[in-house]
Amino acid sequence: MATSWRKIRDALVVVGLLVVPLLLVVSFLRTPERLGPFDRAIRRITVPLEAGVSYATRMVGAFFERWILQAKLQEENAVLRGQMRELEREVRSLRALAEENEELRRALQMREKATEDLLVAERVGIEQSPHFRVIGIRIDRGRGQVREDMPVISADGVVGRIDRVYDDYSEVMLVTDPRSRVAVELPRTRAQGILFGVGEDLCEVSVPEEFDVREGDLVQTSGVDDIFPKGQPVGAVTAIEVRPDGTKHLEVSPFVAFDRAFVMWVVLAPAPAADPLAERPPADPPAAGFSAVE
Repeated sequence: MATSWRKIRDALVVVGLLVVPLLLVVSFLRTPERLGPFDRAIRRITVPLEAGVSYATRMVGAFFERWILQAKLQEENAVLRGQMRELEREVRSLRALAEENEELRRALQMREKATEDLLVAERVGIEQSPHFRVIGIRIDRGRGQVREDMPVISADGVVGRIDRVYDDYSEVMLVTDPRSRVAVELPRTRAQGILFGVGEDLCEVSVPEEFDVREGDLVQTSGVDDIFPKGQPVGAVTAIEVRPDGTKHLEVSPFVAFDRAFVMWVVLAPAPAADPLAERPPADPPAAGFSAVE
């Protein structure tokens, strides 16, 4: 009995599922003039459901449209970010090439004007402090080309001197190295002193108190140490301290940016000494009737 009832129930459900949609279709296909009470009742029931289903369908469609649009925008943004990173790399490369070309141009101009015997050298390595300051430079000139204590200069000024020489390269002691000593002068006042490095891109020198020294004064090599040629720019005075011992203690900031110095020159030999007779005026011709005394 129970089995027969379940079969009847299942059959009624199937019939309902088939008949109800058919009745709905027939009702909605009829014109308003032919609607009966049953059709109107069905429409009153189904119209709100249809509106709800339509609204839900629009919302779901709009959600998927926004989701697809957002996915496309994210993909386009990722592509644009990649292109921007590539352009930034190209700009950095072009800027580095421009700086290198400018340094080479100034180095060539310096070579044309220099009277010393110079050997061009390129930086092949650096030594850095814990604060990422350059405290040492290696150049591509080794044994047989350079010797220890030879000066190293650039288009901006004095770099330092050769410290150690190896087969394929040499180490340069910078003017900021605490071991460095350079004879310098202030051309505006002719004050002279020994410049020594204190690290952290700074140097110091003491001059007698009576000399007038101002911040910004040029400091250049004096040549009295027989190492650095005279007149090479070293840096500028950035601070002045008058001390009880009758001296002025000067803080000097080098002109050379060691982290950007790639091309430099090793001074192999100083400029030839000027001929003292070259600028002597010619002797007057002897008077008539007299001969020159030998």
